[in-house]
Amino acid sequence: MNALSFSNPSIARQLSPFLLHWQEPLATQLRFQYELPGQLANRLLNVELGLFLLAELLPLAPPQALPDLLNGEGVVYQDRPVWKPRQHRYLNRARALLAPYQDRNRWLTALAKYETLPTSLRAFSSHCSGSCGSEVSRSILRNREELFRQALA
Repeated sequence: MNALSFSNPSIARQLSPFLLHWQEPLATQLRFQYELPGQLANRLLNVELGLFLLAELLPLAPPQALPDLLNGEGVVYQDRPVWKPRQHRYLNRARALLAPYQDRNRWLTALAKYETLPTSLRAFSSHCSGSCGSEVSRSILRNREELFRQALA
C-alpha cells in the first residue's frame, strides 16, 4: 500500500519523492520500536492519515466515511461545512496519497486491521468520529499530527 499506482501519469509526476514516502523515517522507527513486520508501520500511518483527514474536514463523520470523502460522494460529503482553502488542499493531496482507500472495501479492511493493533501503537480510535487514541503519549500524538499536516500541506 506504500507504493501507489496512478492511472494518470500527470498525477504521479506532480507528487515529489517525499510525498510518495511521506511516512519515512517514522515508519522505520515504529518498525524497530514495536518489532512490526514488513510494511505494517506504513499501513498504520496511511490509515491514521485517513483518520486525521476525517477529523480535520468532517469531525462528526464516522471513520467508515473516508471513501465517500475521497470520492466526493455520499451524504457526509454533500452535507459538509464550507471549507477553507487549506482544507481543500488537504483533500486534494489526500486523494493522491490515499488513492487505494477510495475503494470502500479496501478502507474497511485496513480499518479492521488497524483496530487489531495494540492501543499503545494507535493514535486514533476508529470506533468514534475524530477521536484520538488514549494510550499514545501527547508528544507522540503531536509528532504524528505534524507529520500528517506536512504530508497534506
